[in-house]
This record gives sequence, structure tokens and C-alpha cells, in this order.
Amino acid sequence: MQQMLHLILQIRTMRILMNQKFWNLLIYRVPAQPSTKRVYIWRKLKGWGGLYLQQSVCVLPQREDLQHQMEELKADILESGGEADLLTVAIDNTEQNAMLIERFQQQAAQEYQEFLGRCQDFHKELSHEREIKNLTFAELDENEVELAKLRSWLPKIRERDLFEAPGKYTQAMEALSACEQDFQVFSQQVYETQSTDFDNFLEI
Repeated sequence: MQQMLHLILQIRTMRILMNQKFWNLLIYRVPAQPSTKRVYIWRKLKGWGGLYLQQSVCVLPQREDLQHQMEELKADILESGGEADLLTVAIDNTEQNAMLIERFQQQAAQEYQEFLGRCQDFHKELSHEREIKNLTFAELDENEVELAKLRSWLPKIRERDLFEAPGKYTQAMEALSACEQDFQVFSQQVYETQSTDFDNFLEI
């Protein structure tokens, strides 16, 4: 089974390498102050899954949608008084391409790992509320908000995972499903506790 999975990953990696040769490189310079513009550019590029090679130098695979977004960002930088160059580069060396793709995958894997950590925190929070018997509707609402954040976060991570970090999305989906199930159990426990408290109140 392990050999089969390894073979599948090798085939998948070779397919990615065959399809990815051209890259877009954005090199920019904006005034240090105010910092809002620097943060804006950084958030835009990271939001698209961009990989920073060094400060103010970001690379993304050449794909039509990403190139269009980078061209708009370049124009935005120039209009605001900054400097920017958007270059298309080709890497013919397969090993260098593989190393770059691996860095993208590692970047995505780190974000998936952070997501898994938040899922663990979610379970710990529910366990804590059970231990102290804080089974209230207010607590239910609060944890529902946290679950909604996890639900909306995962699709964004996957969109930024430009080269599908092996196995990470499936692992994250399983973790989210476990959070959903734990929350359903918690919801039932809150309902039963509140119903019992109400019945006891009526008997007084």
C-alpha cells in the first residue's frame, strides 16, 4: 500500500512539473511609510498563494487568472507612486522547478497545520465547557461562530494551495468533519441540559 501511494505521488509530481515551466515574478518598491501600502500588497500576494523569495520579490506560477491579478496589482503600485516590474521567467531545469514547487507546497502545508491546530483548540474548548458544566445557549452560539470561521477558512487555504500539498487538504477536511460532529454532540448536550433546567423550574 505504501509503495502504491509513493508511486501515485511520484506520477502526480511529474505531471505538475511537466505542466509548470513559466513563472511570474513581481519585484516592487514602495515607500516605507505609511506601512499600509506594504501590508496591502503583501496580503494580496499571500492571499493568492504567492511565495516570497526575499523582501518585495514574490513569485507565482504563470496562470491566466493569477497573471491578470498581478498585472492589476503592478498598476496599482505604480499609480500610488511606487516602482514595480512584472517578469515572466522560464525554468528549464526540472530539479530547480521541483524545488520551487516544493517550497510552495511547504508554505501551504504550514497553513494547513495551523488549521489543524485551531481544530484541536476547538475540541479542547468544548471539552472544557463540558467539564465545568457550562452548557448554555450563549456558549453554544460562541462556539458556532468559531466553527463558522473554520468552515470559511479551509476553502481559502485550498485556493492558496497552488500545487496541492500531498494529503494535507484531505487531512484538514477530516479534522473539520470531526469538529462538526463534536459540535453536534455539544449542541445536543446543551439542549438536554437547558430542557432539564426548564422542567425543574416548572416543578418549583
